[in-house]
Amino acid sequence: MRYNLRLYAITSALFALPFVALAQKNAPTTTTEAVPLIRVEEKGDPGLTFDWQLRPRTPIQFTPFEMVDPNTGKPVNANDIIEVGGVKMTAGEFYRRLNETEQWLNAHGYSLRTDTVFEYHSPQLEMELADSERRLRELEAQLPLSGEPAGSDFYPAACTGGGRSFDTGWFGNSMFGVRVVGEGSYQVCFPPASATVEGNARLDGRLAGSERTLVTATASASASTNDFRNLNFSYSVNVQVLGNTVWGPSGSGQSLSQFDHNWNWQIADIDWRGPEITLGGVFGISLNGLVRVAGSLRLAAEVDLSVTRQRAVARPYGYLGGFAEAWIGANFIIGRAEAGVRGNVTLLDGGLSGEATGNFSLSSIYGYRCADYTFNTRLTANMIALSGNIEPFVRACIWFFGWRCVDVRFTLFSWDGISWWNRELGNWSRTFTIGCF
Repeated sequence: MRYNLRLYAITSALFALPFVALAQKNAPTTTTEAVPLIRVEEKGDPGLTFDWQLRPRTPIQFTPFEMVDPNTGKPVNANDIIEVGGVKMTAGEFYRRLNETEQWLNAHGYSLRTDTVFEYHSPQLEMELADSERRLRELEAQLPLSGEPAGSDFYPAACTGGGRSFDTGWFGNSMFGVRVVGEGSYQVCFPPASATVEGNARLDGRLAGSERTLVTATASASASTNDFRNLNFSYSVNVQVLGNTVWGPSGSGQSLSQFDHNWNWQIADIDWRGPEITLGGVFGISLNGLVRVAGSLRLAAEVDLSVTRQRAVARPYGYLGGFAEAWIGANFIIGRAEAGVRGNVTLLDGGLSGEATGNFSLSSIYGYRCADYTFNTRLTANMIALSGNIEPFVRACIWFFGWRCVDVRFTLFSWDGISWWNRELGNWSRTFTIGCF
């Protein structure tokens, strides 16, 4: 019985190998034998063809399996019919394929007799992650960015303005990535004294080769006064998701001294689990896939206006991540066994903050009273992005008034991605005199 159980385990491992040894494309090999049983051809965007390969070990000597019935352990002939996993076939066909697989694995240093874990990797993915890490370290050495000039240089004769935009560039790889963009601008006029400031934060994302602006949050605030006592104000907040405006409060009025308001609004709550997809099968053993995306997106915005100070802040934050997994499954009467691989990715966990602040102040120059204006714009981040791992797993389920499953998994490799907490990505300030009297 012990021998029968061992052979059954080997048989199960044989059909689980598309994820560790049999699903490779262009993988280097030290044998002329073709990869047996199943070959997965990658289609679509050429930038997405990650070549998963067994991590090579020292080759070992190939020893064929003895031809026995897996249910009884008794020797059989090549033309005898045996049953494996509920599928009937000739012993010769089954052991031909089993020995092809064993020989191919032996050439890479693995064996169905001894290995239950098959280490594999993607040289392309590891290279892209290393390149993204290098560029990330280069960017961090330059922070905070001074940015590029933003906005228009055309203003009325009595007004001046300017601003800066900040762009971190893309990080990630050809499968997934993020890009952080921010902008702050101002326009100030005198006389009468008036100022408008705007802060904005934007998150771009890349998934499966498609690049989109995921969310843009903008807050602007304007204030004007004739006597530095009474305040006329206006404000607007605009939120766009995938290029569509989903929220845009605005208002205006008068105040004796100060006006402030803040918002914290939930834009979206996502928990999408795709249907289980059967990708193919052989000998009654199915090859399946599943994708899930989960997350939530919120916006915090603030405007703070007084006669001497204007401040606008836009802060999108939330979580967006998911996983994709594929597995080989074998179903029995009251149970099933599965073996496969899961990839987990956190695209964003945290938030961005785009802030613009302006301040009026009075100074004395050659006996004249002068109005000065100081503008500052900042882009900050408190987030984790592009972290993830690859996990092979084995899952056993039994039906007992509902399916009850146990998973055994381990992390094959992982990457940290971006980890920016209280990180100032961009900062720019300017102080100038707008008029004297």
